[in-house]
Amino acid sequence: MISGETERVIEDFIKKTSRLLPDNFAAEDLIADLRAHIYEALNSKITSNPDESQSSLIQEVLDDVGTPEEIAEEYAIEQVHEPEQGGSSDRVRYYAIRLVAALIVVVLAAWIVSIITNGAVDFSLAIVVLMVFAVIEWFIRAKQIGKT
Repeated sequence: MISGETERVIEDFIKKTSRLLPDNFAAEDLIADLRAHIYEALNSKITSNPDESQSSLIQEVLDDVGTPEEIAEEYAIEQVHEPEQGGSSDRVRYYAIRLVAALIVVVLAAWIVSIITNGAVDFSLAIVVLMVFAVIEWFIRAKQIGKT
């Protein structure tokens, strides 16, 4: 069982690291993975060395993991070296295909809703509402991946 003092040391380390990272989903995933890795490594060290103090074991684990600054620096390097999306023409083609696909889905969904409701829902109104939802979804997705 991990002591309260050891958990405090881990959480302080996690807080220091998260302050150095950008506020996005990738960084949140990194923090969650880091936390899990620290606890797994600590439990493994406790199992293999039950007579050693948890404070020395957690220091070994954190030394192996690296400092918060090193983790943030490595994260920044990984973000810079991520493969870029293709050139400008590839990006335009990608968005054109997404737009056509969204239009097809919206028209089909509006048509189905209009038929199912026996005309109670206007086809044109359904298209407008569904397109608004599609645009909102695009903005949310862009925000999640940090493109806005």
